[in-house]
Amino acid sequence: MSFPLTADPSGRYFINDATSTLHSISSPRDLLGLYRGIFAGPTSVAFLFLWLSKTHPDLLINSKSPAEYCTAYLSLDQDKYGPAETQRSGCSLNHEFMCYNAVMAAHYQDLNFVQAFAAAIPTLTLRPAFIEVLFGRAGLLSLIRTIKYFYPAPEVAAILDPHIDAIIEHCLAYDPWTFGIRPDFQKRFIGAAHGDIAIIVNLVRSKPSCASKVQPRLERILDLQTEEGNWPSCEEEEQSDAKDLVQWCYGAPGMIWCLAALRRYFPALQERIDAAIEKGRGVVWEKGLLTKEPCLCHGITGNAFALAEPQRSHFLYYATPEMVKVGLEDEVFERSSDDCGVWWSEAGRAWGWMMLDYEQSGRGDSLVDIGYPGATGP
Repeated sequence: MSFPLTADPSGRYFINDATSTLHSISSPRDLLGLYRGIFAGPTSVAFLFLWLSKTHPDLLINSKSPAEYCTAYLSLDQDKYGPAETQRSGCSLNHEFMCYNAVMAAHYQDLNFVQAFAAAIPTLTLRPAFIEVLFGRAGLLSLIRTIKYFYPAPEVAAILDPHIDAIIEHCLAYDPWTFGIRPDFQKRFIGAAHGDIAIIVNLVRSKPSCASKVQPRLERILDLQTEEGNWPSCEEEEQSDAKDLVQWCYGAPGMIWCLAALRRYFPALQERIDAAIEKGRGVVWEKGLLTKEPCLCHGITGNAFALAEPQRSHFLYYATPEMVKVGLEDEVFERSSDDCGVWWSEAGRAWGWMMLDYEQSGRGDSLVDIGYPGATGP
């Protein structure tokens, strides 16, 4: 068996030649040494099983439940990591201590982990300008929502709600939102991984009443959509100079994930949001079968959920275990640098199957009810 797709001459994506036949798949039930929070490592995989314990509590993998796997992946020496922020960790989704305590609090519903998480927040001041979701304050809001979602106790809200208000106030105080590991090299990203759109999602989903304060930013993002349906990576780029990136972290797929989560909070913009999503799906369909190993962040799995059926399942066909194996063996897929994490690899593909089964079983809209791991969830 050979991989049945031809790479575009740019090498960035496969030519989508589904002119007459769309592949379809059913949601599989047999879901399958860096410590970097939700981003990569054992806490990242534990986060997948935390969610599976809610969406598929009766699922058995080698006779073990998702809750048992979550426990196992939270027992791999994560408690040896302290709360200190480093130059590379940021303060949220890439920070092992913060993510570990958030997932522990959610999984065990133990107030001690809530208190440890909350006590560390005021110490995270190394990079106060980090606002975006992977390294910055927007990611902290997402972790707080995770704790409250899985542990909806009044005493938890009493501890965490003041931090929500303080973090949102901190974020709104910065204008423009910029990002860069080096303080002397900052860019105004607008995409989901490091930019405005995911920041807006986390502010509004954490406190819906602040929607009016960020609506002008959202309108500006809608204005920046290119004629073909994509978005530039940065505010500074002209539409004609936009890089041809079509993936969750930069470009239309991530915008669509985020716009779907935001739509209900902006009734006056719903028609514009719907039009932007529909236009964005065109470029995802044309250029979204990426040559990178299928994953959520910059691969076919994440791009698939920017599409509607039947196009979504056609994309996911190329992210099945069989097709990933063939693609890697034939070297038509560029192998990921992370073998298991929920953003870049196997756990992320399993996250996609979880979302697919959630929708196919008629339980709701997975982009709104589940979302992107650690970034756009409820």
